[in-house]
This record gives sequence, structure tokens and C-alpha cells, in this order.
Amino acid sequence: MQLMPSIKAKQKQSLIITPQLQQAIKLLQMTNVEISQFLEDQALENPFLEVESKEAEKQTSLSQDQNPPNQNAPDTNPADQIAPDTNPETAPSLTEITPENNALSDDPTEHADMDNRYSSRDLAATQHSGYGEDHDWMGQIANPEPGLHSKIISQIDLGISPENRAIAYMLTDMLAPTGWLDTPLAQIATQTGVSEIRLNAVLEELHQLEPVGVFARDLAECLTLQAKDGNCYDHVMAVVLGHLDILGKGDIANLARKAECDQDAIIDALTTIRSFNPKPGEAYSNDLPPLSEPDVIVRKTTDGWAVDLNRSTLPTLHINEGYAKSIEKNVEKTGQSDENEFVSNAMGSARWLKRALDQRNATTIKICGEIVRQQQDFMKYGMEALKPMSLKIVADAVGMHESTISRVTNGTIINTPRGTFSLKAFFSVSIVSDQGDGNMAATAVRTRIEHLIKSENPKKPLSDSDIAAEISDQGITLARRTVAKYREMLRIPSSSERRRLSRMQMIG
Repeated sequence: MQLMPSIKAKQKQSLIITPQLQQAIKLLQMTNVEISQFLEDQALENPFLEVESKEAEKQTSLSQDQNPPNQNAPDTNPADQIAPDTNPETAPSLTEITPENNALSDDPTEHADMDNRYSSRDLAATQHSGYGEDHDWMGQIANPEPGLHSKIISQIDLGISPENRAIAYMLTDMLAPTGWLDTPLAQIATQTGVSEIRLNAVLEELHQLEPVGVFARDLAECLTLQAKDGNCYDHVMAVVLGHLDILGKGDIANLARKAECDQDAIIDALTTIRSFNPKPGEAYSNDLPPLSEPDVIVRKTTDGWAVDLNRSTLPTLHINEGYAKSIEKNVEKTGQSDENEFVSNAMGSARWLKRALDQRNATTIKICGEIVRQQQDFMKYGMEALKPMSLKIVADAVGMHESTISRVTNGTIINTPRGTFSLKAFFSVSIVSDQGDGNMAATAVRTRIEHLIKSENPKKPLSDSDIAAEISDQGITLARRTVAKYREMLRIPSSSERRRLSRMQMIG
């Protein structure tokens, strides 16, 4: 048999992920804030793109209200004007997707209940309040509260001896957000070459700074510093603070024996300790991440549930058609093919990006509308009414692939009458229920467990077996180990730990 090369025609279908398709997929996964930043970057590269945020639109409208256009002003060059897209492609509204919710096309940013609205009428009221145009409005803005490090450094400059200031600055940089000095002195001495004796001497000076308790190395030292500052550090207080492990167990009798006093004196000391701040630095720290603005807003209206994109964080994309036409005319006159190719490519990219953004917005609204439609009981009654839902259920309802649903819901934040949640929070596994309304979502079961524990008798907290039995009586099949797992997920201590904490709270 002889092998010979041959040429044959073959037809087949295949999916090729082009750069534009990759970009469209990335747009689905972006939040409104990320979209805004992405469009700003694209506008820097493409001269025919113009990004306008809602805040900029309000400021422009406000400026026009104050300074109406001069009818006698000379005409400007059309190439210098930003013209909106003359043929915008409108995305389908949620009203068309879910006809029963005919209020879903309302724009929440057009209502007066939006926090970020600002009108020219408010500004006119301030202009007639007796202040001139030269009034220093910025001077009336209160200075922000200084952070923990700034507050301490300002005290070091005034109250710490000059020879110890360099070490004091170094120790300040090592402070934890709680105000404690978590790094052992032996380790600091090894790293810096400063002796532990010298470090202890500087710490004694730093312990005099505010907030009281700062630079403490553990809880006992932090509370001791505050007790000494309040002139309440006596023998009983010293014994209690020296045996915090016994105090944590609520063994008042044992502490009374060690302090050689009655239990009332221990209870008085415990009452005083409760007035102390175990983490004095947290009043000045700002380590929490900023709250994200929601990407989608859900509102209750007279006609149903309204689902809209948060237009206050989602910018508007315009294509400068007038600028492009003026350049094309100049290119025709000069005959420069390179410029003509650049204009053609840039305009094609701009139009594609606008279509992709409209498609992203329409897809987000469509998916969010279906989630709200299936979780209407949650919108009315809260987390206990959350229904089990999977990506496949939503994908089948909207006619999309599960991967598309996953990409959209991955980072999207939705604001509802029941709070602000990630879209992922509405997807939950199903737990078998004997009730007639079908199975329950695991999230709803966890909420029931949380409510049961909150309403329990603190003196007789419910065990995991008791909770499992009570929920099973409600028609939900639940094992004790499942209750324990959900309780740990909710960061709720065990029944014995809750009983001990309750006993401690009742003391004093």
C-alpha cells in the first residue's frame, strides 16, 4: 500500500473565540464601577468615544440652568462639539421580558428618593441665604478625624523624650488596628538591635498616651492600663485581671477565694471592667473595605416589582459621529489613506463597544428580572422565604447557558427592600420538606436556625438536637450534624458556650 498526500475539502462548524468575543465575555463579568473605569480607559484610546457619568450630566444640567446659552455667541467648529450617537441601539426592557411586571421600565434615578440627586433649586436657595459668591464654603467642612497613627505621632512629638522618639515612631508603625503591640519585644530587639530594657522603657512612656490602653501587649495589660488610669486598680482588680481565664468561665467563687474577698467585690470589679475598651485602636482604624454601590436596584411599585440598573454608577457611552464625519471630509480632501483607515477602525470599534455594552445591560436586566420573579416571596417576607434555585433553573427560563448566568451573577450587587446582596446569595441548594409548598432553600433553613437561637431562653439554650427536632416538626427533614454545620457557618457558639456567656452577662 502506497501512502500519498492528497487535498480534500471538508466542512465543519467550530466556535472561535475572537478578541471581540473575549471582550464581550469580560463585560458580562464587570460591575458598574469596573465598567465605568473600562470605558474611561477606552475613551483615552479612541477619540470618537465619549463617556459621561450621571454626576457629570447633573453638573452639566445645573450649569445650564444657571448660565443659559448666549444666543449671540459665535458658531463653533463642528469638529469641536461632542455629538451623541445619532442611531442608538436600544436594549429590550424588562417589561418586554416579564410582562406581568409592567413597572420594570421605570428609572429609579428619575425619582426624588435617590440619595445622589441635586437640583438647581437647592443651589438657588443657598445663593439667596445671605452669603456672597466669595463665601468660603470649603472652610466650613469639618476636618476628618485623625487616624490612630496620626493621633499617636502628634502626642509623641509633644510628650516623648527626644532620645526615645525614634524608637517610639518605630513601635507606632508596628501597632495593630486594635491598638495593641502584637510583635514580641524579643523579636523587635532582634530585628532592630535595640535592647529589651530600652524597649520596655520606651513602652512605659507610650503607655501614657491616648487612647488609654494603646501599646498593650495583651488583653490583661490593656485592661490594667485603663484601670490604673481610672484610679480603680486595687488588690481585687489586680486578682481579677490576673486571672482572666477564670473570669471567662464565670467562676466568681474561685476569684473571690483568690482575692480573699466576698463575691460582691468581684462583681463590682467585673462591672468596672465592662466599661473598659479592650481594643482602643479600633475607634480610629479605617481598615474596612468601602461598601460597593449596587449594580441593580429592585423597588416595590403599585404595579409590581421594578428592576433597573443603577444609573448613578453606570456611565453613558456616546459616539462622536460629528467629529468622525469632519475628519472623513478632511481625509477626502487630502487623500491620506492611513488616516481614513484609522477613522474606519476606530469608529467600528466604538460602535461594537456600544452594542456590546447595550447587550451586557440587557442581559443583566433579563437575568436579574428572572431572579426577582422567582424570588418574589423573599422580596415580601425575607430570607426565610428564599426558594431553592440553581443556575440551570434561571438559564432555562431566560434561554441562556449556565456559564452566562454564572458570569453575570458572580460579582453583581443587587439592592432589594430586604437589603443589599450579591446575586449569588439567591442561589441555594434544596432541602427536603414535608410541607406542601415544596422544598426549602438551605439559606432559609439557616435563617430559621438563627431565629430559633435568638428567641431561646438564655438560661436553657437549645442544643443542636433540640433545634433539629423543632425544625423537623415544622416539616423540614434535618439532622443534628447539619444543624451543627449551619450553626458554625453562622458563627454561633454551642449551647454550652451560650449558657456560659449568658451567665456572665447576668452577673452584675
